[in-house]
Order: sequence, then C-alpha cells, then structure tokens
Amino acid sequence: MHLYTELLGYLAIAAGFYAITKKEMAGFRFWHLISSFIYVFYGVLIASGPLIISGAVFCIIHAYHLRKLRVFSFRMRRPGGV
Repeated sequence: MHLYTELLGYLAIAAGFYAITKKEMAGFRFWHLISSFIYVFYGVLIASGPLIISGAVFCIIHAYHLRKLRVFSFRMRRPGGV
C-alpha cells in the first residue's frame, strides 16, 4: 500500500508539471485541477491536513474559473445556437 501511495503522490506532481506546460489558461487550470484533486486524495491517504486543505481550495478556485471560461458548461443549448 505504501508504494501505491507514493506513486499517487508522484502522479500528482507529474500532473502539476504537465499543467505548467500549457500555454492556454483553460488547459493550465484543467490540468492543475486534476493535480489538486489527486493531491487531496493523496493527503487523505497520508493523513495530511494542510495537503487536503490546500488541494481542496485549489480545486474550488480552478473549477470556478473554468466554469467562468465556460469550459464546464452544463446548460442545454438549442439547435441553431439560440
């Protein structure tokens, strides 16, 4: 189990590094959201409060801005763009 926990931490780091390679803001925010979500899960596994809190705050911030950028749009659109 310890090996899988560490691998999850490295996966979060890799997703964070990939996020900073994105030139467009939506791509950066999406990949950093993924990274932050993994950090929250990793923080739960290792019982790290600061990691859980910071990851959750980043998730909320990125989800808010992605929704503002209309990347996450849940509204139904009518045919014809109306």
